[in-house]
Amino acid sequence: MVTVEQQQKLEEIIVNQWITPVYQPIVSLQDGSVLGFEALSRVEKPGIFDNIEEMFQCAEESGCIWMLEQVCRRAILRGVYDQKNVLDQYHAKIFINVSPKVLHDEKFRQGFTREYTKRYGIDTERIVFEVTERERVEDENSFRQAIGHYKMQNYQIAIDDVGSGYAGLNRICSLSPGYIKLDNELVHDVYKNPIKYAMIKGMVEFSHSSGTLLIAEGIETKKELELLIDLGVQYGQGYYLASPERMLRFDNPQAVSEILEKNTCNHMHNHLGVKKYYIKNLMKTGLTVEKNATVESVLSYMKHHEEAVGICVVEQGRVSGILTREKLFQKLSGQYGFSLYHKKNIGDLAEKNFLMVDAHTSISSVAKIAMEREMDALYDFIVVREDDKYAGIVTIQDLLKKAMEIDVDLAKCANPLTGLPGNIVIDQEVKESVESGKQCTIYYFDLDNFKAFNDVYGFEKGDEVIRILADVLKKNAGGNDFVGHIGGDDFVMICEGYQSLAFSEKIRKEFEAKAHMLYKEEDRIRRCIRTCNRHGILETFPLVSVTIVSASNEQEAFGDYEEVVGMLAGYKKTAKTRKRELATG
Repeated sequence: MVTVEQQQKLEEIIVNQWITPVYQPIVSLQDGSVLGFEALSRVEKPGIFDNIEEMFQCAEESGCIWMLEQVCRRAILRGVYDQKNVLDQYHAKIFINVSPKVLHDEKFRQGFTREYTKRYGIDTERIVFEVTERERVEDENSFRQAIGHYKMQNYQIAIDDVGSGYAGLNRICSLSPGYIKLDNELVHDVYKNPIKYAMIKGMVEFSHSSGTLLIAEGIETKKELELLIDLGVQYGQGYYLASPERMLRFDNPQAVSEILEKNTCNHMHNHLGVKKYYIKNLMKTGLTVEKNATVESVLSYMKHHEEAVGICVVEQGRVSGILTREKLFQKLSGQYGFSLYHKKNIGDLAEKNFLMVDAHTSISSVAKIAMEREMDALYDFIVVREDDKYAGIVTIQDLLKKAMEIDVDLAKCANPLTGLPGNIVIDQEVKESVESGKQCTIYYFDLDNFKAFNDVYGFEKGDEVIRILADVLKKNAGGNDFVGHIGGDDFVMICEGYQSLAFSEKIRKEFEAKAHMLYKEEDRIRRCIRTCNRHGILETFPLVSVTIVSASNEQEAFGDYEEVVGMLAGYKKTAKTRKRELATG
């Protein structure tokens, strides 16, 4: 119930337009770039309402929600208009919160015509309406029609607060939003909660199949950030990345560095084939019992099977609880333990909070989650499920042993300069790509005029050039792509599907823009350096560049491995010869 005092204060806010917009960045969890800014409203006169939610609740109850939202939107758009150059610099979108009850209001439609937004210098495709899932939609058909109307006007739609409200997957499927925002509560301490982990993992899989992008809200710690990156969530926002500010800006180099470092590490693991090491490969059968099995019968089994690490309570193929050998004996020890529990059902003693992972989760991901558990559960075995049914268990000993083996393999295979896999793994990946028949493009990269640069600027600078190319390739590689370092200045990339010429041109431009900054200013201006060639004769060499050649199975299937390697070598030789001919006129 709205009090007279609250009503008066609300009217003051609306009449005097005491609303200040603030903007919180939404950041890519792949490269740290800015997708957009969520626009939030703050009351200029503190103390009028306890929080912004209370103010909007009062406005809705008193029938002036439309007027308040209009004041907020005007303030947001004015703030964006004043900083339009910054918005353009980031190529960013503006996310605006909209109540479902307002969205299909005719006055709202009139307030968001193309002409209206152009007045503020914002194209409709730059605006994303965040529709909260917390509020019940009274007329679902009318709501969907309104969403369709705005999509036709090139507005984008985000479903907000997913995981906390009414809509569920049915509404998400019917609306086909561009973005889904995972609720703060779902993200909070996700690394401690296997249920939250499983929910977000499921949403990531849904996003991949539906083409909808995920935005994790409320990221407040580095652990949350890293686990969301591991899970494959595309975007994030929260105080760990940036606080809401009046200015449109994102200035957190530490967070960007952490995002890039985590992705590079994950990418390297993927390139080295670690993604193929699934947890199912470590599974043991394990003992399963019904929940009404007696403690006495389980104890008898444990005494006669010393290798058994514990039991899983399974109901209709699904695990409802676990009990480790150690914890069973602990409960039955002491003066009264046995007499108190031995006639009870095992389901009464089983732990309900346990770690369960999908059979196709990578070993490295499981190891990370397992080590984040509370101390009393740190060494409990891990339950593995497949097709939502019990599949087996993995002990911590087996998990850590295999994780260490993988780390040793990484160290053996990785190039010490770039950290990328070398020839052994490259050969395996190329052979697999050729023999699998899957759509792919294989690239070969080789630096031009690199020796001349080394001779003039030294080997340390030369190593920096090689690392720049490695970083550019890793940045542009997709999640399932492979990047390898043959050695020296030669690299290989295997891309899923078929890539256009624009892809290799983008890599070339990015590399040359960064590598040329290593030259002295006079050499950059002159676009060349002067040094003696291998015969001791003074010669002029162009700035370092990269030759890129590729082969794909788009037109016809690859032959065998040797044929593809020979084809790329021939393409490279031809391209290099042509470059020399063009350079000499």
